[in-house]
Amino acid sequence: MKLTLVHQATQEAAIKIIDDKLNELLEQQHEGIEVSDSVKEWDDNIMRFSFSVQKLLFTLEFSGNLIVTDEEAILEGDLPGLLLTFVSEDKVKEILTEEFNKLFNIESK
Repeated sequence: MKLTLVHQATQEAAIKIIDDKLNELLEQQHEGIEVSDSVKEWDDNIMRFSFSVQKLLFTLEFSGNLIVTDEEAILEGDLPGLLLTFVSEDKVKEILTEEFNKLFNIESK
């Protein structure tokens, strides 16, 4: 999956906003859901990430890259096949776009 999102902030500010939000999400607790093996590494403006989400007997593994430029954030990664059994890639992109736009106070179209 590849998703390009416009952030309307400086590159430095966008990196901080994204990093802070990801830290917040990874620390949240949800009943019956366990997030584990989370890795997040920045190399300049490129973040490499991976984490696992487990609910009951199912484990979903996510990994990818996020490239933050002066104008955009470009998310590249593979979605777990099991997830795509229940939710389309387009729906995942729609949800990520909505949440990203909220994070950067951008009105959805």
